[in-house]
Amino acid sequence: MNRPLPKFLVKLDHCGRRLEDAFLVLLFCALLVLAALQIVQRNLFAAGFVWSDELLRILVLWVGLFGAVAASRDDNHINIDIFSRWLSGRLGLATRVLVDFFTTGLCGLLAWHGGRFVAGEREYATTLLDGIPAWLFEAAIPLAFGLIAWRYGVFLIRDLLRLIAGEVAE
Repeated sequence: MNRPLPKFLVKLDHCGRRLEDAFLVLLFCALLVLAALQIVQRNLFAAGFVWSDELLRILVLWVGLFGAVAASRDDNHINIDIFSRWLSGRLGLATRVLVDFFTTGLCGLLAWHGGRFVAGEREYATTLLDGIPAWLFEAAIPLAFGLIAWRYGVFLIRDLLRLIAGEVAE
């Protein structure tokens, strides 16, 4: 059942991972530089950019969300998996399927409601950073949860097929 992926899919996955990592590093570096600059400006000059606190909050949101997306690609999200210690074999794999199912559903629900939130922000024309539409920044919420739901949907299908084929948990 565990056949190797075609080369083009492996390369596509590798490119996607690199882009994801580069985006996350770029966000984190921007967050770090802006925070350090803000500290220096406030301590040395008793001033700072008016927009920096707001942008820092946005960057923290994006780093957190896209960090979760990056963690989900290898199923490395934060979890409390008490069952994997005591359950092995097919029962362990069945538990994995159940966890994948609930993770997919919950993240899908969060993506849906995040999309509704962003649509509301767009409708009410909320702005951030002195006039930029807030929904542009907030669109990261449904996007990130949608990506996580997609990935766990793929994991769900993979683990369900393994369970049907009679494989056991690793």
